[in-house]
Amino acid sequence: MSIALRELKPFVWCVIAIAISGCNQAGNGAKDDFFERQNAVHDGGYIATYPLSDPDSCIARLKQEVPKALQPWACLSLWYHLPRDSPKVNFRLLELYEENYPHDTVFAFCQMMRAEFYIDLAEFDLAEKYTEDAYRRYMDLGRTLDAEDARYLQARSYIYQNKFAEALEIYFDLLEILDKASNHFSDRHANLYSDICVAYERSRDRVKYLEWAQKSWKADVSKIHEPWRFRIKTANHFNGYYLKTQPDSSIYWAKEMQKIFREANPEKEIPPIIRYRLARSYFEAGLYQKALPLFKEAYQKNPFGSKRMVFFQVPMALGQCYFELGQLDSAECYIKESLASPDTGNLSFAYYLLSNIYAEKGEWERALKEANESHRLYRIKLDSDKAKEVVRLEAQYENTQKEHRIESLEQEHLALRLRQFIWALALLSVILLLTILYIRQHNHRLILVQQNRLLSQEKELINTREKLKSKALMHSRNQLEEAKKELDETGQALALKSRLIRELQIKLSQKAGPDSPSSAGHAPQESSELKSMKILTDQDWLVFKERYEECFPGFLEKLKEMFPKLTSGETRLILLMKLKFDNREAAESLGISLQSVWRSRHRLSRKLGLNTTGDLDLFIERL
Repeated sequence: MSIALRELKPFVWCVIAIAISGCNQAGNGAKDDFFERQNAVHDGGYIATYPLSDPDSCIARLKQEVPKALQPWACLSLWYHLPRDSPKVNFRLLELYEENYPHDTVFAFCQMMRAEFYIDLAEFDLAEKYTEDAYRRYMDLGRTLDAEDARYLQARSYIYQNKFAEALEIYFDLLEILDKASNHFSDRHANLYSDICVAYERSRDRVKYLEWAQKSWKADVSKIHEPWRFRIKTANHFNGYYLKTQPDSSIYWAKEMQKIFREANPEKEIPPIIRYRLARSYFEAGLYQKALPLFKEAYQKNPFGSKRMVFFQVPMALGQCYFELGQLDSAECYIKESLASPDTGNLSFAYYLLSNIYAEKGEWERALKEANESHRLYRIKLDSDKAKEVVRLEAQYENTQKEHRIESLEQEHLALRLRQFIWALALLSVILLLTILYIRQHNHRLILVQQNRLLSQEKELINTREKLKSKALMHSRNQLEEAKKELDETGQALALKSRLIRELQIKLSQKAGPDSPSSAGHAPQESSELKSMKILTDQDWLVFKERYEECFPGFLEKLKEMFPKLTSGETRLILLMKLKFDNREAAESLGISLQSVWRSRHRLSRKLGLNTTGDLDLFIERL
């Protein structure tokens, strides 16, 4: 599996999981333990038993054995088990995947995989075609992050083409999207940080390379899957950065890689690739005896896997180490093995080392021949490096221009913001000044209004006092008049009472007669007749009413209007009470007993709706 495919693998699995769930909505009834049971039967390698060199036979067998709902998963597993040395076989499986499990996400994934293969084949135009198609498909599905994975793959293509500025532009665009989508450092962030480091390393921008390596080392990796892998990769960046300039620092970071691995995998052996990095650091530091066993281990265990071009550096490093230790035959053997490398730079250096070995042996003709070959290859590499350097410088120049434009835009933006701030501050000052003036004027107006209100209240208070004085004076005058009136009425009542009494006395004396006998024998009988006599007869009542009307005109009419159901006896009692007759006087005047007066008063109180007879006197007095 190539570098890009391995780096994209975490993303791809997420994409395909969604694709599979979309392809088979009816897959809920499938047995989830199918692959576990099959792997148990086949020693954990069920898919490995398929004819991986024949995709058609694989699909046919898959359809016969695997439940329908799990077939997309099985097809995906087949894809990751296929060897990557035959694009034809891999492309055929992608075609069958699309034919048998058609889904927009599957189509986009297959286009991504084709683009990845074309990048490995250095057919960058075709790779760009397929990445653009995958990008379009993902955008149509509304899957922005997956679409950015297509651009991410295109950036890898740019790295291989030494288009570092274009690659970095894509990396930073994707990083901006990831920062907006997630508030923590994710696996996608980790891969991007590593790729940015590689881009700066290959563009020979050591300042940026170190800066991003430091950012990677300081990143919070607690949320990513297997953070120790990312930290080892970051330590490897530091190891490579210091390898040629500070070998001691390079050794430190190689040992740091070992430490991280041991902490995460205490029961596992240190991988040969990490030992190889430590061996390179020892070699650059001149510690050849320490480097030699580590180089041997790397050579024997082949830590680079299928990346054959990088593997040829191992025998070359081993041969170079033997050369430095003076073991020329061993050095010649391993360096010759490295001549199978397709890399011109490695070949040129290998021939240079052979030339030195032959020179040490005294085989001058062979040394000259190898030196000439090294020189020829070096010229080829030099021309290639010059071309690459031109490309790199152009990319660096373009990147510098972009940075300069960005810096200019940032300065313009800053100046604009400063001007806006000044204008805003000025406007705010004016608004504040106007607000202060308005508040001051408003407060002044409020003070005037309050003063006017106080003056009005004082005037109203004075007028009210005058009115109260007038009312008090008027009230006193009215009270005085009422008192005089009551006094007059009382006097008139007393006069009427006296007059009535006199008239009654006259009538009584007339009843007795001036010529009546006055002998002692007749006196008791006459006195008894006088006592049983009615004081107020009907004639007396008529005389009494006339006299009363003279003193209190209209009172009797008012009394009849207010209380039309009053009897003549109740009316007489009210008139006598109005004249201030007490109960005994009323009894004598009416010719009834005192108890009769009390009963009459009680009945009259109830008829008038009064609570007690005591309220009757006050009620009649106010009539």
